[in-house]
Amino acid sequence: MEALGFIDSPGTASTWTTSVANSIPSKTSSNAPPLPTVDPFADWQPTEISARQLRGRVRWGLLAGMFLIAAGLTGIGFWIYQQPSTLAAEALTEVREDATALQPGLEALQGLNNDLLNQELTTSGVTSQLLAVASTARDLFSGSASLHSSDSITRTHAADAASDTLDASRLLGDAYAYRGVVIPILAVPDFETDRTLIALDEAARRFGEWQLNFDTVRSALPERALSAVTTQLDVISGDLDALQSRYLDALRQEDTARATAAVNDVNDRLRGAEAMLWSALSDVQAKVQVRIDEASSNIELLIG
Repeated sequence: MEALGFIDSPGTASTWTTSVANSIPSKTSSNAPPLPTVDPFADWQPTEISARQLRGRVRWGLLAGMFLIAAGLTGIGFWIYQQPSTLAAEALTEVREDATALQPGLEALQGLNNDLLNQELTTSGVTSQLLAVASTARDLFSGSASLHSSDSITRTHAADAASDTLDASRLLGDAYAYRGVVIPILAVPDFETDRTLIALDEAARRFGEWQLNFDTVRSALPERALSAVTTQLDVISGDLDALQSRYLDALRQEDTARATAAVNDVNDRLRGAEAMLWSALSDVQAKVQVRIDEASSNIELLIG
């Protein structure tokens, strides 16, 4: 009161107190009876749900959509899982088909190889046959690269068959092309040796034309094909100027014997080169035969 200004002078103030605890009875008194326990589910009874209510609460469209999505994802996953084996089976089937298609090509190569030493055979149509066989062999080689790693043995057989076929085609192609252009220049020239039957300038012109054709063909020959024969032709070419001089000098002196000897010398050199040509072609034939046999064996293993 003094702090609030109700008392002017300090002094002693009278106060009173009331016991609240004694005036309110305690709820936790040991003499009070316990409260009864109430079960909240005592009056609960199950409610019967009708089919109409069930259909009304379940979204069957959503469930069906989710089921279809799950089924689709499962199918896609299974398809992806099966892709490697499916592709491997397709590649194996394709390789076997290419191997089967190559068999007639090997038979064609065999026929061409048998005729390689036939001096009367013309080379027309040979190139187209070889190109067709090479194309089929390249298909087989490409197919072998797509085989699965588990088919390594089949891949090896296919690649070897294709490689041997391509090698055989290349060897035959080079050999046929070489013999096709070389055989004509190896033919014995018909040079006149009787001075009374030919003028000197005419004899010189004929020999010069033949020499020019010989050198033109020789210089255009490929280096890798039958190189030994090409080397021999180079040697003959280097001697032609001297042989021409001997031939024309003999005609000028009307020495038929010497002119004939010079012509025979040219012919002997040409026949020697021709014999070397057929020997080289025989070697090529043997190499081609080895490759055809190996390719045929691998094709049989592929086809079964």
